[in-house]
Amino acid sequence: MKPFVVTVRALRELATGLSQEAIPSSPLLFEYAGANVDVLLAVEDRVNEQRVVFMREKNSRERITPGHPADLRGHVLSRAASFVERARVNGPLTLPRGWHQYKHNNLIAFFAAPSGDAEASRWIAEVMPGESPDVVFWGMTTSDRTSTLEEFELVKPRLSTGWKADWQAAIEACADQVEQAKRSQPSDVEMLLPPLEQPITMGRSYEQWLDVITDDQRSFVEASTAKSIRLRGPAGSGKTLALTLKAAREVLNARDKGDELRVLTVTHSWSLATDISDSLDSMGMGLLHEVDVFPLLEIAKTISPQYANDESGFSLAGNDSFSGKQAQLDEILEVLGDFINGDWITYREGVADSLRVRFDSPDSDERYALAWDLLVEFGSVIGAAAIFPGAGAEARYFQLPRAAWMLPLQGRQEKHVIFTLYTKYMENLEARSTLTSDQVLADLLSHLETHAWNRARRSQGYDLIFVDEFHLFSPLERQVLHYLSRDVSIYPRVFMAVDPRQSPSEAFIGIAADGTRSSSVAFEDEIGDIANFELTTVHRFTPQILNLIKHVHHEFPTLDLGKDWQINFSTVESVQEPGPLPLLSTAASRVGEEDDIAKAVQRLYHSGRIALAVVDSRQWRRFSELASRIGTSGKFHVSTISGRTDIEGLGYRSRGLVVGPAEYLAGLQFDVVLVAGIPDMEISRTSTSERTRLLSLLYLSLSRAQREVRVYVNEDDDGTAEVLTRAVANGIMKQEQGSLV
Repeated sequence: MKPFVVTVRALRELATGLSQEAIPSSPLLFEYAGANVDVLLAVEDRVNEQRVVFMREKNSRERITPGHPADLRGHVLSRAASFVERARVNGPLTLPRGWHQYKHNNLIAFFAAPSGDAEASRWIAEVMPGESPDVVFWGMTTSDRTSTLEEFELVKPRLSTGWKADWQAAIEACADQVEQAKRSQPSDVEMLLPPLEQPITMGRSYEQWLDVITDDQRSFVEASTAKSIRLRGPAGSGKTLALTLKAAREVLNARDKGDELRVLTVTHSWSLATDISDSLDSMGMGLLHEVDVFPLLEIAKTISPQYANDESGFSLAGNDSFSGKQAQLDEILEVLGDFINGDWITYREGVADSLRVRFDSPDSDERYALAWDLLVEFGSVIGAAAIFPGAGAEARYFQLPRAAWMLPLQGRQEKHVIFTLYTKYMENLEARSTLTSDQVLADLLSHLETHAWNRARRSQGYDLIFVDEFHLFSPLERQVLHYLSRDVSIYPRVFMAVDPRQSPSEAFIGIAADGTRSSSVAFEDEIGDIANFELTTVHRFTPQILNLIKHVHHEFPTLDLGKDWQINFSTVESVQEPGPLPLLSTAASRVGEEDDIAKAVQRLYHSGRIALAVVDSRQWRRFSELASRIGTSGKFHVSTISGRTDIEGLGYRSRGLVVGPAEYLAGLQFDVVLVAGIPDMEISRTSTSERTRLLSLLYLSLSRAQREVRVYVNEDDDGTAEVLTRAVANGIMKQEQGSLV
């Protein structure tokens, strides 16, 4: 069988669940049968794309994943795509610990699927040298057919010398087909599709944006920079756009005055930094060399003397704070699991009930919440104090003053448990020659407190600092920010965009964040007086959807977030065109509810992107089975999101159904959202914390929709929650009788 050459975009498209039979009819993909290799492209691919070569077994029906059951195919392809993207990063290729990598020369082996693979299949891959490094997947080994990489290298097959000529021919043929489609098809044909998230500037110039932004955004953009500003607003209110426009405005004003201005826009992730940088470039102002746009971790790697020319051989877990934190969480979860199964018995009786219950709980969400609290303690408390395992280290930790935002610990024995875990965590990192983002930032913080940086900051520091997604920054990361200012004689001027309905822990561990005990440290003392600006206009969803979101918002019990984190939703308005009233459909049974959802997908499929958001994750199994039944019909493209890493498998498309627990849909948006899996939320039968959690997930589900929302309930699950009944009574939703089956 000929080798199979794909691009990352095409591989991601396959990973969403597209069947082999559906490839020829896909408007997003292009197939080419070459003399030496078969090629699969996404229609927007160009000749300089990174290429992925799969060496295929003879007589295999599967193009890439021989022997894997259908329910694992998407996981296998998604992990392969993730590996290829990691191969682009300069420096040593580091995979998550759970992949269990092995290396020999240029070869690397790793588990092909996250879990559930009875054969324990491993890819054997090789990253080829080059500016955009191609990747070759030479094949798989299994538990029944194992060989060492050293053995494999001796029998490794050879690539055909003509495969690159076939690649060139495929690119040219794809371009010809796309051009023909543009000329011969109506304008709404699915070609060159936008991503799920729309670019924040939508192609407008700087001047055009100033003409169309809302009064709230304009107030922020034109506000004085004499003191720091916190910009608050709900999802879809244009916080990132306002932040970007203000940074541009301050640079242009400084140029007009002949002033030298250094501006930093700092983010939590490379993806957001790239979006902002691209937006500035697209606004028609030319090169804004005064503005640096970077994730905070990249700034740390640039400024810290110990990392600027690091020859230690250590590699960084993750390439920004977001991926770095996820890698740290994975590591901490593993250390925590080993500790609970082993040494915990010797410590258990010496700690208070509140901590003992958390360690003893078999609930996975409780474990995630504890791991998050340990991450904050390890990075923002112990690491920030530059305490390393060794003689006298534990005594130093015991002497650290505790603050309200830290993990509550009672007495020396509980601190001893935490420091024991920290020691094991550090030993694991050291054994793998791995650095965490928190370690890099802690080292940066130490450098920023030196006389050397106090002198250097006059030339390397910044006059204005813009921080997007400020709510995602940890206490340690927030401490770093105020040292990046240029003028030491005044408070730093920091402009922070925050979403009051999001917390850093929710972004990483979802609903498990309800069980965390640590929080974000106050930032005001570090930067002086702060002005508050609030965005009261949303651009994502219709007025009808906004009214329902407002209604659910007012159903929230009082959350312990502090007065500065509250949004006055009574003043929030939508600038979108009116849409249909949200629908509440009540079926007689679960079976009837599922039938109603399937019919809705059939009716709405051609109207755009659709999501089925499951509010209560305990009902996920039945809705994942429903997704499978809808997908096997062959009429619909269905993607399921059952974990935090599954979003990697979503492709660029204007149609399709995405099914997942509501917590995993954060950050995505859809034309239509179907909401299901809403359990009883009556006060008399549901705890306040559980009710808050469910209402929060309902709020999140509704806010993913741009044009239409449909909510499905059934009598088997105690009927309609009171919050929805009142929405119907208030004319915010319309109700229809669902299936009587």
